[in-house]
Amino acid sequence: MLAAAASVLVAAGPGVAAASPHGPRLVLQEWLYPGPAGTPTCSAPREFADGRVRQGVLKPEYMDVGNAGRLVVDLASQPGDACNGYSPRNAAEVRKWSARQYMTVSLATLHQEEALTSHPARVAAAVRRLTRFVKSIGFTGVDIDFENYWSWKGPDAGRYYAFLTRLARGLHAAGLRLQVDGPADLDTPFNYGRVLAAGADQVVIMAYDDEFGWPPSSVCKAVTPLRWLRSAFTGALHQIPAPERSRLVVGLPSYGYVAGNRCQDITSNVSFAQMRREPGFSSNPSVIAARRDPGSQEIRWRWHGRFFDYVDQQAMDAKLAVVRSMGIRHVSVWVLGGQNPWFSARALRSGG
Repeated sequence: MLAAAASVLVAAGPGVAAASPHGPRLVLQEWLYPGPAGTPTCSAPREFADGRVRQGVLKPEYMDVGNAGRLVVDLASQPGDACNGYSPRNAAEVRKWSARQYMTVSLATLHQEEALTSHPARVAAAVRRLTRFVKSIGFTGVDIDFENYWSWKGPDAGRYYAFLTRLARGLHAAGLRLQVDGPADLDTPFNYGRVLAAGADQVVIMAYDDEFGWPPSSVCKAVTPLRWLRSAFTGALHQIPAPERSRLVVGLPSYGYVAGNRCQDITSNVSFAQMRREPGFSSNPSVIAARRDPGSQEIRWRWHGRFFDYVDQQAMDAKLAVVRSMGIRHVSVWVLGGQNPWFSARALRSGG
């Protein structure tokens, strides 16, 4: 089944670069998010200015949903969003260093999601505002990142898909596109095929954060184990009709986490710049080799009652190899900023 699927998955889709004689090129996407001055996310513009996604996609988070279900712009003029928040200058830099741009819209709670999706008037207002805003800043479309799949109850799922349908129609009428982010946990009401049927142009499986899915007494899990990555991708693929499988994007990690010695109290999204300051960190090649986990290729160690795990370049390359072996050519990375690693040139050349 996977061999047949691969022939479909490499078909051209939104944002695909020109095909080489050996097949379509890899199309890379990256998220970036706003934060206060002095935080790791502030280095994101310097990182994407190396041209890593000049032919790919950048996805800055410029909007959130507030408690009243209305959109709030993350303005760079506000202290909490001083780095990577919206400003005409920041949006221009994003356009300069990418071929396509999706504005990410996020929220924190189910209450915020319900406050939006349960009120048709608010949905209509959100669709109008998103369409006009994205059009005005010259972006390609919108990336919806509402991560409440585990908490949905009653009509929540139906309202979510209805919202996507309204948004897709509004964006498409304006010549814009819709991307939607989904979980690697396939035991939720989120369905990849249903998202595409609602009108999304691409759907992203966020294949990371497996460390949160285990009890404190167990062995600490990796951010993205390789077998888990393959299984999650295969499960998402089963939900998508064959003609639509080229629209699946796989999200891969570039960050780390810190936890208690028994995997409790996890702090995720730890940047490489932060990890280098953690106790026990080593840049010695022999130490790194000894700490490398064969099941994920991530670097892991314990130090005085604390556990550490981060994704380095070799681990990113290993995850990319799994994805490419299964026919995927659209890869989105979380996250820019904090000197987080990037794929090696050799890995990017491999396989076309």
